[in-house]
Amino acid sequence: MVSPTRQHRTALVLTVSLSVLFVALAGHLVYIFAESSEGLSARATRQHHMRYPIPATRGRILDARLRVLAGSQACESVFADPKIVEDPAKAARQMAEVLGLDHVTLYRQLAERPDSRFVWLKRRVPAATAEAVRRLGIAGVGLVTEGTRTYPNGALAAHVIGCVGVDEQGLEGLECLFDERLSGRPGEAYALADRNRHPIWMQPDQFTPSEDGQHLVLTIDAFIQAAAEKALEEACREFHATSASVVAMDPRTGEVLAMANVPTYDPARYGAFAVDARRNRAVTDTFPPGSSGKPFVAAKALEAGVTRFGEVIFCENGYWPEARLHDAGHAYGNLTFEQGIVKSSNIMMAKLGLRLGNERLHTALMDFGFGRQSGIWVPGEAPGLVFPLRRWTRLSTTRIPFGQEYAATTLQMAVAFSAFGNGGKVLRPRILRGVLDGRGRVVARLTEPEVVGQAMRPETARQMIDRTLVGVIEEGTGKRGRVPGYRVFGKTGTAQKIDPETKAVSHSRYVSWFLAGAPAEDPRIVIAVAVNEPDRSIGYYGGTVAAPVAKQILEAALPYLGVPATEPVPPASGRTHLVQQDVGD
Repeated sequence: MVSPTRQHRTALVLTVSLSVLFVALAGHLVYIFAESSEGLSARATRQHHMRYPIPATRGRILDARLRVLAGSQACESVFADPKIVEDPAKAARQMAEVLGLDHVTLYRQLAERPDSRFVWLKRRVPAATAEAVRRLGIAGVGLVTEGTRTYPNGALAAHVIGCVGVDEQGLEGLECLFDERLSGRPGEAYALADRNRHPIWMQPDQFTPSEDGQHLVLTIDAFIQAAAEKALEEACREFHATSASVVAMDPRTGEVLAMANVPTYDPARYGAFAVDARRNRAVTDTFPPGSSGKPFVAAKALEAGVTRFGEVIFCENGYWPEARLHDAGHAYGNLTFEQGIVKSSNIMMAKLGLRLGNERLHTALMDFGFGRQSGIWVPGEAPGLVFPLRRWTRLSTTRIPFGQEYAATTLQMAVAFSAFGNGGKVLRPRILRGVLDGRGRVVARLTEPEVVGQAMRPETARQMIDRTLVGVIEEGTGKRGRVPGYRVFGKTGTAQKIDPETKAVSHSRYVSWFLAGAPAEDPRIVIAVAVNEPDRSIGYYGGTVAAPVAKQILEAALPYLGVPATEPVPPASGRTHLVQQDVGD
């Protein structure tokens, strides 16, 4: 039997031991909270809180009448937190069936990145797929709302609009050039989450709203753009051309109403098309203008006083030995200045070049905007090619006047020809009419014409239309550009390209040009058409290949723009007559 005194001592020792243990435990707890509270708190926050990105909706791209050319719609994407997924193999098998993906690949994403807190499984899935993912209820697998770019009109104006990548970042065209404006600013929110990382409570004091992207309002008109693309596609198909481009402008404002190219592509599936098909040839590809460049030099010759309307110029009966120059199969003798333009005489233009001299010829090209970028807000614009004056020769004096030895883009040709329709002014071409914020309020209004030069006097421009350029359409090389009910002015051109192998002028590779404007009394639209390398056996002259393109666009655009016909429209005969094309264009 243990004595009471011994029992008391034993109880006392036990009490002291427990006290020491509690003191040690309390000290350890004090140490934990004193030394590790910040880390533990941060860990708890990470485990029980989620940061949610709030994507901004990408701004729309609209045509001149606010029709949607590019927009965005919400869809869901599937992601995973590998650290939460308890059975990666099982989850991979289940998700593979729903997402239509390889389960081995999914398993690697989940099992080989155990410390990762975020991995994409599949982006932008259909609504039915998203719902199937929810029904699986796999811990650590979730959905997030994203935007996907849509192009309601398919390939319409694709080269102008451009395309975006998988994260809706602009890659080409205006999507790229104005990516910062279109993208907006993403926001973020914090939420309390359960053990499976599912949000259960949003924390309003830790919420930053997103700011949607701005909308671009273009000068492009979808109706005129569609007409241009249709006409260009038909010409390329009929004449087996390698490529083609067209630009339609309002000569009064510099607004680009249409900019089309063949080949084209679908921006929603840009990866399925060759890079070459995505090039905006209207601003990147340069060609010699050929005879379509004659009006620019002719106007400058008038203003310099080296010729006049009505002057008779001897055109050497088709061959001028001194300049080693033919008139493309014609044996013209005496022609008035006006007739020389209408019939497109190379020899007459060469004689005007000798009268002007190289310095004034060079100035003429520069005054009309050749040899430099136009300044349009479109990526990839080429400056064209005008050699420095020091590189010009005596041959240049007689070749420049009919469109050789320099090169221009389709856009440059449209800008230069517009000067005849606006009193001689060279305007900066505009593709953007304005910018709206996410709520539709005006951020920028860009409607004022920007004059960058005066190529000729207003009276010269007016007389060139009335006395030469209308005649090209009515009785000269541009007859296939006639539009019933309207007086059209224009100029044809057939330019020989440089053979890439021999570096000499090719006799099999051509560019067919046509410049046109209407109505002649008060021009509302100017069109430049370039058809590259049509099949020579079918047709290659500008008046044959390119003029019908402009005609189709004008027939659609003029009534659409509300321009009344000024001449009686002859009744349709039900028969089609092909016009024999003069070869001097």
